[in-house]
Amino acid sequence: MAKTKHRVLSKSQNSIMLDPPLNPFCSVPVSILSSIVLNDSIEIILKPEKQQINILPRKNLLSRSEKVDKKIVANLDHLFLVVTNFPKFNLINSAKIAIRAQNENIPYTVIINKVDRSNVNESFKKKVKALIPFHVWGKTKVSEKFKIIEVSLHDDILMNNLISKIREIALTSESSEVSICLIGQSGVGKSSLINKLIPSAKQKTGIVSARHKKGRHTTRESRSFEYKICDGNEKKIFVMDTPGIDSFGLENLKYRELVKYFSEWENINQQYFFCKFKNCSHDSEPDCGIRKFLVNLRNNSEDFEHMSSRIMLWNKLMFTINKKSVENNRS
Repeated sequence: MAKTKHRVLSKSQNSIMLDPPLNPFCSVPVSILSSIVLNDSIEIILKPEKQQINILPRKNLLSRSEKVDKKIVANLDHLFLVVTNFPKFNLINSAKIAIRAQNENIPYTVIINKVDRSNVNESFKKKVKALIPFHVWGKTKVSEKFKIIEVSLHDDILMNNLISKIREIALTSESSEVSICLIGQSGVGKSSLINKLIPSAKQKTGIVSARHKKGRHTTRESRSFEYKICDGNEKKIFVMDTPGIDSFGLENLKYRELVKYFSEWENINQQYFFCKFKNCSHDSEPDCGIRKFLVNLRNNSEDFEHMSSRIMLWNKLMFTINKKSVENNRS
């Protein structure tokens, strides 16, 4: 009996690529193939006249919905949520990805790409900041796992922001292998960033429609590439490209999961102002502690704008949850 362990380097609807490569005498049945996702670890046991394939336990799993065919990637150490304003930025979609990542205990960094473009301006950057928890004074500073960095393919200094972040993730990881995935809408430049980091990747790229301001689905399969740090570090770093995601489902999103994403609410209620109502929407209820806290930030425009954007995002997501709940009750 022979037993081998493999990492899934690429996954499409009908095929996978493994590291190390699959034994010529082995094949992956379609019934199992549908359950495997990018970056899975699988175990193949060869027995006389028989083979057994096991998907090893995952430490996390990022998926677009609860459906099997909507699972994206597993076993991540870090997620790069890539955004820009061309194609047009979708805040709610990006927030859903961030919520899913946080619920799976996947640290994420927001990558603002194409900052050399005129429409990626300060107004846009303030909108993006809504994806990052607000730092409440008196508490431990918001973890470095939540961060925004700016990059551009045409600026080596800005590209170094991305390279430095990858190096930081690798050096602070206790594992000998590190897995990082790029995710975002079609056209935000995920594949172009991969090609810049790893020229041998040669990922196909497309252009954004000027008329519709939407990206085209150029990347058809999820794929992992090994990235080398040029400082003698021996860790294996895998950077992953994924097809564009223009809609991200959170069909079963619970109120408590949303509260976890807005962890600053609890900090404010404990340290500064209580909300009169347990399920306060922080919109128009009387004696809302969050809005009282917001008023206290008026003398600091940056904090005021950040907190305002978080409250706005909270209300939009709450509306999504309540609307879905009504639809489910009707069906």
